[in-house]
Amino acid sequence: MSKSRQRAKPQLRAVSIGFGSGFNWSSQASEWGQLIWASRGVITVNVGDALWVVPPEQAVWVPRTLAHDVRMAGKGVLRRVYLVKALCRRLPREPRVISVAPLLRELLRRALHLGALHRAVPAEARLLALLLDELVVVRVAPVELPVPTDPRARRAAERVRADPAHAGDTARIARHANASVRTLERLFRAETGLSFGAWRQRARLVHAMTMLADGASVTQVGFAVGYASTSAFVAAFRRAAGVTPGKYARPSN
Repeated sequence: MSKSRQRAKPQLRAVSIGFGSGFNWSSQASEWGQLIWASRGVITVNVGDALWVVPPEQAVWVPRTLAHDVRMAGKGVLRRVYLVKALCRRLPREPRVISVAPLLRELLRRALHLGALHRAVPAEARLLALLLDELVVVRVAPVELPVPTDPRARRAAERVRADPAHAGDTARIARHANASVRTLERLFRAETGLSFGAWRQRARLVHAMTMLADGASVTQVGFAVGYASTSAFVAAFRRAAGVTPGKYARPSN
C-alpha cells in the first residue's frame, strides 16, 4: 500500500466482528452511514422507535446521524460497512432493509477483504461505484416492529413482547396499560400504522425469528409465541416471512 493511500481518507470502511447469541452493540450518531448484516443468525436493529429483524439474506441501512442498537441471536459474524457523508446522499434518509442478492454479497465481501475503498485508486473506485449502484436499486419489505411512544401503548407493547404467548387477551392488556380497548386500538393505529392485533402478530413473528436463530426447535418456538399447534405456527410464519420456520433457521448462505 502506498503512503499516499495510507494518508488519504477512504470513502468506505468495512469491519467484521465475531459474536455469540445475546451480544449487544450500541452506536452513537455518526457522520458515516452504515450498512449492517450478519453472516449467520439474526440481528435485531433498533433505531429510534422502530425495530427491524434482519436475517442473513438481508441487511439494514442506517443513515448517518442516527444512533442505533444491534442485538444478535445465534452465532456468527457481524459485518458493518461505513460510507462517508458524500456517498450517503444517494441512499435513503430513513432506515431501510435491503436484500443481499448474490452480486451485492460478493461486492461486500470484496470490500470487507480490502477493509477500505479509496476513490483515488481506480480499481477501488470502480468497485465502490458498482456497490453503490446495487445499494440504490435493491429493496425488500422489512420485518419491522414499530414501537409506540404513548405511555399506555408502550406498556401494552412491553407486556406483549415480554411474553407473547401469555400476555392475555386485548381487554386484559388494555387494563394493564390503564387504557380502554378502544383507546389502545386508536393509539396503535395512530403511532404504528397497525391495528393492535396486527402489531401483536408482528411481535410474535419477531420473537419467533430470534428464538429460531438461537437454535430452538420449530415446535418449541410455536408454543412459545402462543400457537396451539406446530402446523398453525408454520402456516402463520410462512405467510408473514415467505419461508417456513425450518428453512428460515437454516439459511442457504
